[in-house]
Amino acid sequence: VSVFFSLVLLTITITCNVETEGQYDYSDYYNLSQFHDYGICEKKHVRAFARIFLPILYAFVSVLGFIGNGLLAGILIKYIKLKRMTDIYLLNLAVSDLLFVATLPFWAVYAHSEWVFGSILCKVITLIYTINLYSSIFFIICISMDSYLNIVWTFSTKNLKTSRKSFAICSMVWTISILASIPDLKFIELQEFNGQKICILDFGDVDMSPWRIFMKFQLNIVGFFIPFLTMVFFYSRISCVMARTRPTQKSRNPLKLAVILVAVFFLLWFPYNLVVFLHSLQDLHLISDCNTSRHLDFAVQVTESLAFVHACLNPILYAFVNQRFLNCLNKILKRI
Repeated sequence: VSVFFSLVLLTITITCNVETEGQYDYSDYYNLSQFHDYGICEKKHVRAFARIFLPILYAFVSVLGFIGNGLLAGILIKYIKLKRMTDIYLLNLAVSDLLFVATLPFWAVYAHSEWVFGSILCKVITLIYTINLYSSIFFIICISMDSYLNIVWTFSTKNLKTSRKSFAICSMVWTISILASIPDLKFIELQEFNGQKICILDFGDVDMSPWRIFMKFQLNIVGFFIPFLTMVFFYSRISCVMARTRPTQKSRNPLKLAVILVAVFFLLWFPYNLVVFLHSLQDLHLISDCNTSRHLDFAVQVTESLAFVHACLNPILYAFVNQRFLNCLNKILKRI
């Protein structure tokens, strides 16, 4: 990981003030209508930087994400047997992250050249990407909620493995994630710009489209603000309960894990959501300086890539610290 980020920093140093644009909304890069009020903003260097940075980052996340989440899903199904609701949430989280990282090779090829996979895959890959972006975050909330019920309310979910509640909650999470991705399905289009095929969110010729702004605020509120506050509430209550009971060193482990979970979620997702919010201000023409726009494009690219790393860390944060998982992993390694 250190070598990888050293390479990234070296690339940034070499390219100096080269800025890049975020994959979240390629229309910001290709659609020049937003610059009608103050001239066209040149961003050729943005694209040049993305051709180097994105394929490396996406390959890194894809490989680690497939290995970690694949191991997690396999062990949960074959060895742990989904004995608790947390196990069911973990399995759904692993599946969500696997589907998410499966889209990254497509985006890597796109960043390096153009969209060569056709109009149907343009919509399908974008839909899979968005659905699993939201579902991954929502299943993290479910795991937090399960810890809250077990510790604060001493409500055991061990015997609910076959109950309808666990599957109903998972179904609700997937349904909400699909509903949150409907705007992407509506506006994503395959177009041609300067001889290159691009897969972008097309809001038409309407300047300052309300849908563009709505989708970015939706990501901020539904994808970060609400989940973060929910996690803070759950783990704050857990901390209060454990502080009153004077737990042993072994029982403090869930509390330490809770602090790590909230901290990692905030550090990885807050920078990206902050920059997306600033991009919304640009869409509202509250930010109109070309140089600032370039810096925002660069910031979106880097912070989004940082957020993607969360798909690699989920197996480590939620399973590798679990003794049952480690025992099963040791058995697999011994067989190998």
